[in-house]
This record gives sequence, structure tokens and C-alpha cells, in this order.
Amino acid sequence: MLNKIKSILSFNLLGDNTKAMPEQPDSRYGQEHTTNQWDANNLYNAYNLFECVNRGVNLIANSIATMPIDVKDRIPNYVPPSKLKFPFYRGNDLSVLLNVAPNPDQDRVELFTGIGIDLMLTGNAFLYFDGNHLYRLPVIYVKVKAGLNRLVESIIYTPNGVDIYFEPDEIIRIKYGSATNPYIGTSPLSSAITSLGIIDKMNTYQSNYFKNSTILGVVLHSKNILGQRTKERLKRELSSYRPDTGANKPIVLDGDVTLENLSKQTNRDLDYDVSLKNREYKVDHALGIPPTIIDPGTSTTIQETTKLFYIATVIPLMQRIVSSLERYFGVDMKIATGEVPALIPDERNKAQSLQTLVNSGILTRNEAREEIRYGKHNAEFADDLIIPANIAGSALDSSVGGRPSNADK
Repeated sequence: MLNKIKSILSFNLLGDNTKAMPEQPDSRYGQEHTTNQWDANNLYNAYNLFECVNRGVNLIANSIATMPIDVKDRIPNYVPPSKLKFPFYRGNDLSVLLNVAPNPDQDRVELFTGIGIDLMLTGNAFLYFDGNHLYRLPVIYVKVKAGLNRLVESIIYTPNGVDIYFEPDEIIRIKYGSATNPYIGTSPLSSAITSLGIIDKMNTYQSNYFKNSTILGVVLHSKNILGQRTKERLKRELSSYRPDTGANKPIVLDGDVTLENLSKQTNRDLDYDVSLKNREYKVDHALGIPPTIIDPGTSTTIQETTKLFYIATVIPLMQRIVSSLERYFGVDMKIATGEVPALIPDERNKAQSLQTLVNSGILTRNEAREEIRYGKHNAEFADDLIIPANIAGSALDSSVGGRPSNADK
């Protein structure tokens, strides 16, 4: 007991309580942060129920999953978290780990598709590295505990009701931005929850309309005053009319009784195509998908729109993932955009620009190769600048080159 009191006193008096992360609010120390469960559950349900969410999320997740990562050399003068946790891990197989098989049970497309879905639906993704393989931790079972000196003290994984604690250096944390929480990101779909709720209500109302054989409510109308027994008999007969179960036997209405529909809506009135498309466009906008990708026009338009989709949505999301991996492993990484069909024209333009710079004597061949992530050429001339023929005389020796003399003619 005495030792415990001493440790508490020494911590309060001599301990270093300086935060390494100014972004961390004092009031959040020691708290466990998780995704908004209400939003997460609703968005996971939306992914399973709504075509626009499923199609949009899968479009982005599949796009990032097919983009290879170019892995180069270690970043100098930097000690990554993986080196602190696994000092003997050299990272020689990192390219295989990220581009072929992250673990014995999954290929890289399956892993990165799961990462993309987690980021779209929850704004967060968590990867566990055991020193040899990468595994995805489902976000709904993960909590982030705020630290005192560091931003994160631990990652808590609770798959079966039992808390499993991971050190921050064991987990690769990927998150979207959040206006209020530095520990947990916000899903881009959170801003579209209102639109998703309206879509759900529209679909439910339309479904009930057809389920009840286009009769939402009826009233019995009679010019005469009916007795109580007659009213009860008519109610019993009407209660047997159940179009949703197929029990639709004929009903005899006598006593000058007519059946009127409370609702004056027709099938045409319930055609929500225009309104539904507008709401789906709002959901696609929240995800960062141009509407013309979902509803394409001309081939020229779809090519430009696809390029915009990659530049504005897919590449920034993939760069967020690559940046987290680069920080964790301490290795120079870059997205291999040359492997993306939609961006090949940009790569061609970049190559032509580099060719011009090399031929103009501004870059060497090897410097240009490094720009496009190619290895250096072993030839000696690859590190020399090309001197253009039209300025050779003036650039090297004004007495040599240039216009031929009369004696040379």
C-alpha cells in the first residue's frame, strides 16, 4: 500500500505530463473512443439494403483494391513503429505483403477491399501486423484509448466480449478527418443519413401501396342511415379482404353502400424515379462519386469523369492508406498510377514532359527514371546531361561548334 502511494505521489510530482500531441484535448485522456454505433449500424444496414450505397461503396473499394503499391527503399533517418516493435523485421518481403498476399488466408484485393468498405462506412480502418503478416480488424469491435503523453495509449479489440489490448505500435490506424475527435474518423456517408432515411420511407410507402393492392385505406359511404348490426356485418366482411395474403374473395355491398378509397393517389403519383434519383445523387456526392459514372453519357464524358473520379476520390483515399503504411514501416511507397487504365493518358503526358526535360539538358536520364519510379540505369551516360546540338557550341566552347566556318564547307 505504501509503495502504491509513493508511486502515485512520484507520478504527480515528478512525472512528465507534457503531451507530445497538442491536438489531444486534456479532457479526453484515458477515455475509450469508438465509432458512432448508431451511424455505423445504420450505414452497414444501408450497405446491405440500398443499391446506391452498395454500388458506390463497392465502386470505391474495388478501385483502391486494384491499385498496386510501388515499394522502394527505407526512408533514411527515421525509426518507424514496426522497427520499435519488431527490431529484426527487415521488410524485404514488404512488396509481396502489400501487393500479393498480406496473410496466409487472403490476397491483397480482399484485404484492401475490406479496408475501403470500413473507411467508407465508418471513417476508420485498423490493421494488425504480427511481425510477418497483415490482418484487418473489423472496426465495429475496435476502441481507441486516449493516451497521456502519446495520442493513443492502446487499441482495444473486443470480438467476442473479451477485451484484447494492443500497443499502438502493433496497429496501423487509418482514419478520415473528424471535426471534433482526433482519435476516430467520421464516415463521408454520415452527411447523407437524412437522404437515406427519405429513400427508405419512399420505398416503404410504395411497397405498402402495392402490398395492399393499391388500396391504402377505404371508407364505406351510404346515402341511408345504417343500423348497428348492418355496420358490424359490413366490417366483418371487409376484414376478410386481405390482398397481401391472397384472401380476396368478393364482398357484397348492399343497402346502397359504396366503397371509396381514402387516398386519391394513382400508380403514376407513386412513381418516385425523379425524386429517388436526386436522393441517390446526394448519396453518391457524399461518397465522392460523380453522377455520370453511375448514369454515364457519351464515351468522351465518361472518360473525363472517370479520370476526375480517380483524381478527386480514389487516389486521395488510397494515398491516405499508403501514408499510414509508409509511416508504420518506414519505407518509401507510392501508388502505381501507371497501372490504372483511366490514368494512362496522364502517365503518357508525364513521360513526354520528362523526355523534353532530358533532351533539353535539364534532367539526366536517371533523374527522369526516378520521377516515374524506375530504377537507375547502370550505363555511365545515364547520369550525364544531354547537351542539345543546337546550343553545343555556345554552351561548351564558343570557339567550337555553332555555324560551320567557310573552310569546313
